Amino acid sequence: MILKKFTLTLLACVMFAAFSTPSLAENDTLEIGTGVLSNNRVLIPLRVVSSNLGADVTWYKEGKSIRIKTDEKEIWLVVNFKNARVNEQIIKMDSPVEIIRNTAYVPLRFVSQILGAKLEWNPQTKQAIIHLNKQNMIVSMQEETIQIPDSVKITKGRINVLSEKLNEISGLSQIKQVSTYFKPYFTEDLIKFILKRQDLVSDWMVYDAPETSVYYTSSTTATLSQSFVIGNTLTGDSHYVNDRNIELVYSNGVWKVNQLMFNLREIPYLGYDR
Repeated sequence: MILKKFTLTLLACVMFAAFSTPSLAENDTLEIGTGVLSNNRVLIPLRVVSSNLGADVTWYKEGKSIRIKTDEKEIWLVVNFKNARVNEQIIKMDSPVEIIRNTAYVPLRFVSQILGAKLEWNPQTKQAIIHLNKQNMIVSMQEETIQIPDSVKITKGRINVLSEKLNEISGLSQIKQVSTYFKPYFTEDLIKFILKRQDLVSDWMVYDAPETSVYYTSSTTATLSQSFVIGNTLTGDSHYVNDRNIELVYSNGVWKVNQLMFNLREIPYLGYDR
């Protein structure tokens, strides 16, 4: 597997915040205010793992892959995927790794437990408490910078419908009146783009329902990312993956797909077979 190593430093990558997190001393309690709730699961910035949970972390930019190394374990995580590789064992996490505002976020429960920490959740304060080697860390959820009424937020059902309609663009030749058919789901700009690029997607590349969350970039725009495992490399120690990055727009009381971008990458083997 050929991956370009991108060392975890403050100046190396925008995937980590521009400020450092102080390390825990014995019997200290550190408070972190950058947790995120995604589908009722707590995610934490990757830099918190490297600074406070006693692990060596490396970020691989091109594959959007993460290696977490301890004396006994080598852990591989990949953006948009729930599967993790711990040494040679494949483990399914309860939430995928995600990119949120250009920062890599990892599932707190999986990472803390795999590194030997104990985890508690306070539902009243919405805080996670991590206990590791006589050290304590309290993770609070960061406030949403963009306030959107629940009545306006896109529903899971609508997300799934839009994902299914995007899968259908590989078969435009079988759809009569393409513009009329996709108008309830896509903006006019996207429909024009698709008509010009009818070879945009192969018909066998069908994306599953999104597991990652929608992130709002304004009161009327949002982003969503999905990944499709194309297959294994010849050596079998990595996968080829195609990302489908979606921009959503809210107009006239409905969410539609406005832009569509694809990205091919190679990721470490995570047990997916195609």
